[in-house]
Amino acid sequence: MYQEGRQAGSLQIMLAGSCKVFKTLENGRNVLLCIYEDIEVMGEFELFGDPLAKTNVQALKETYCLSALVQEHRERLLSDNSFLQFVCRETCAKTDRNNSTIAINLLYPLEQRLAGYILVMQKNGVFSANYTLLAESLGCSLRHLLRVFRSLCDKKLLQKTKAGYLITDAHSLSKIAGNVYRQ
Repeated sequence: MYQEGRQAGSLQIMLAGSCKVFKTLENGRNVLLCIYEDIEVMGEFELFGDPLAKTNVQALKETYCLSALVQEHRERLLSDNSFLQFVCRETCAKTDRNNSTIAINLLYPLEQRLAGYILVMQKNGVFSANYTLLAESLGCSLRHLLRVFRSLCDKKLLQKTKAGYLITDAHSLSKIAGNVYRQ
């Protein structure tokens, strides 16, 4: 949807779906900033200033958006007070959520962050991913990530299968996750 460093071109209002927002660091690693679900404004920073996307946004499932081309509709959007108030409210909520995510990434143990991520990203009770990229997104080594997966399997919360990890005890996994990555 958006690729860091490239021209955004459009303002998007996500009506339904799920996206992950991440940033690529100078060392080439990615860090997960947040997960968007349902109504979200994307591209507002690019509307108000620099047209280059500041982060990467990737759809995680079927996602529906309203889209306005910034160059064609900039003046109309910037002169609509109701629209500007909506964008300001959404931007404040986004800033608050991103501050929480930063705190989570710094202060919560990997087990809790991973449990929350699994619950948000699972499909039909199964979680699978590129585990190298997941480790980068969660700010840990692949070895540490796999140890935490093994620990969750030992606790009978997950079961390793060919398709990925089957969630065998969603209630207990949810207790470990708390409200991590859920708003």
